[in-house]
Amino acid sequence: MSNRSRKKPEGYNEESIKIILMLACGLLLLSVILLASLLFVINRDKNKESTEIVVENDISEEEFAAESENNEQMEEFLPGTEPVTITEAETPVETTEETTEETTQEEITTEAPTEPVYLDNLNDYSAGDLINMDYFDFDNPEKYFVMHDITVGDDVYNRIIGKSYRENNYVPLSSLTYITMPHYNFNGVVQMGEIIVSKDVADDVIGVFETLFRNKYEIYSMHLVDNYWTGDPDSTDSASIDVNNTSAFNYRTATGSSKLSNHAYGKAIDINPQQNPYVSYKSGSPKWSHSNANDYIKRDTGLAHVITHDDLAYKVFTEYGFSWGGDWNSVKDYQHFDKN
Repeated sequence: MSNRSRKKPEGYNEESIKIILMLACGLLLLSVILLASLLFVINRDKNKESTEIVVENDISEEEFAAESENNEQMEEFLPGTEPVTITEAETPVETTEETTEETTQEEITTEAPTEPVYLDNLNDYSAGDLINMDYFDFDNPEKYFVMHDITVGDDVYNRIIGKSYRENNYVPLSSLTYITMPHYNFNGVVQMGEIIVSKDVADDVIGVFETLFRNKYEIYSMHLVDNYWTGDPDSTDSASIDVNNTSAFNYRTATGSSKLSNHAYGKAIDINPQQNPYVSYKSGSPKWSHSNANDYIKRDTGLAHVITHDDLAYKVFTEYGFSWGGDWNSVKDYQHFDKN
């Protein structure tokens, strides 16, 4: 074989090859840079889309909460997710309805309060008993002022026979009536009272005491004098006065006289006798029998329960035709009102 030397291809010297390789490397590097840039842009866009989806989701949740308050259901809001059923929002709505219903019932109860229950009568009370003012019908007190006939053998008859009432030729039992009534005591509390008067003046007596009651006029106590019976009518009257008891009928003679008193006919009433004593001026100076009246001989002291021409008791009694013992001359019976 000949040793002929191999010829290099024409146009491809070493310098050309180097240039071609450098260009190829440059193109490869540029391709890598472009590919990296493209991947960066793609990733950036994806991140942006994810952020927008999160924002959209937040807005949808706010709308969901708003719609939940109105008891509505929200439609499916993200692809590929199951529809959301409102459950927690329904519970407050039901609670609100129950609360509204309870409130309505309370309002109905407030608008239609139970009518107060008042006493129809005072039959269960005895004289001196304090009356439960919560059940007292102050708008219609007249129903508590009641007249009762006195008949032989009944409770009142058994209390008075042989005491304040005795068989006589002047005052038949049938002419008298027993009255039960409320009155204010000195503590401003309503308590039960009782009195016996002539039927001739019974309506006027009720009119007087009902008017006094409506004006809260205070009477210390009001019992039959028989509660203080001593054995005779005169000392019994004195015993009743000693405890400041208001009374009427007592079959006895007038003080210092042999004639029957108007009390014997049931046509005279002594009211709050301690503050309104019987005073004699026959000797020129006042004389009285009851020491509990010492502070009430002078009538211009302004003390409570003192009867003067300005006192309500005087005005009401005289309006009904009664005369006042405080207007007598030689004696003054300030507690006494009578009607002939």
